[in-house]
Amino acid sequence: MSTCGLRCIKLVYEQARNWFLANWDPSLSVKNWWRLLAESGWGYPHWPVGQFGKSMSRQEHMEVERARVSVGAFGVPNDVSVTLVAPTLMEHGNEILLNRYLEPIATGQEMWCQLFSEPDAGSDLAGLKTSAERDGDRWIINGSKVWTTGGHASRRAVLMARTDPGADRHSGISFFILDMKQPGVTVSTLRDMTGDEEFNQVSLTDVEVDHQDVIGELGEGWRVAMTMLQHERDADAVGHDGGGDVINQVDLTAPVGEVQDEQKQGGTTSGFFYATGSVKDDVTFNLLNQLAPNRDPVLRDAETVAKVNRNLLDLNASRDLHPSIGKLLNAALCRELRDLGFAAGPASQLAHGDAIDEGHFLKSGLFASGMSIAGGTDEIQRNIIGERVLGLPREPAVEANTSRREP
Repeated sequence: MSTCGLRCIKLVYEQARNWFLANWDPSLSVKNWWRLLAESGWGYPHWPVGQFGKSMSRQEHMEVERARVSVGAFGVPNDVSVTLVAPTLMEHGNEILLNRYLEPIATGQEMWCQLFSEPDAGSDLAGLKTSAERDGDRWIINGSKVWTTGGHASRRAVLMARTDPGADRHSGISFFILDMKQPGVTVSTLRDMTGDEEFNQVSLTDVEVDHQDVIGELGEGWRVAMTMLQHERDADAVGHDGGGDVINQVDLTAPVGEVQDEQKQGGTTSGFFYATGSVKDDVTFNLLNQLAPNRDPVLRDAETVAKVNRNLLDLNASRDLHPSIGKLLNAALCRELRDLGFAAGPASQLAHGDAIDEGHFLKSGLFASGMSIAGGTDEIQRNIIGERVLGLPREPAVEANTSRREP
């Protein structure tokens, strides 16, 4: 234990558990519970003191989460605003942005989305063409984004746009906060093979952004984006297995216990939630218990391997290793759990009411391959680990060979 010894870890768990035992009330509204969590610091213990946190280490944060789960309390919002925007604002945002946006994020009042990928750029994030032109104290944005998770339900977005078309492709990008409910923002849903519509294509036509809503300095958008992607690759970051719905806005006036029960039953939670959080483990193992209670040796061995890899993922988090390592392990675990569930028999391929588990596993299994793409492909993660963790030489850049560049 590097930052907190065993005695310290035990004390953190006991303090957190005592707080949740004393304060967890399923009859509270979601709004009031989330505010109580935020203001107490127990919802975001990894965040700084004074910014809804307790400045705890990752190890301590994991103990707080373990205590919360042991009590059965609902967690913090599970969306882009908590997992990605807030930590990025804390690193690159100024006091104006923190004062303006951190509270509604921490208390779950506003859902955010991430406007990164573009239809013509594929995985080449630096190839974006969305433009931002300055007009006094505002910026005028034009372009198109795709694969935007939860865009249809989001109040705000973080946006990468090109502010200097003449600069190097990485240097001419800036990072903005955008109001999704203004004229000129058109959101079109995309249905994936799970049957869900959590992804969107977003068209931006003469959309306005206040100059004060630039995160970081002009032209530093690439650096800010890399910070956000690092948090996205961290499967154990604050909020990834919290509460709420990563896709749809939760009814803040509803009793928090009712919302929690509904989401446990799959009532409002889409397959994306099952595919990314530790819930995916429970979904697969519950299916196995129902379809193959007396597992054959091959299936038992595969289940053991999956559980060992889950422990490796937890060990990676506890040692605070590079997020790309955890991202790679998590993507591999998703595929293992998918194959394990499908090996239980044809019944695992049924959907919705025809399935023994209402189709929860099928959604998770169908989405598993996407985890090798979201937040950077497995190949990108291996390059990052090789270059930044192991210190290996950089892979030659394709754009350096001008004969292979597109006109």
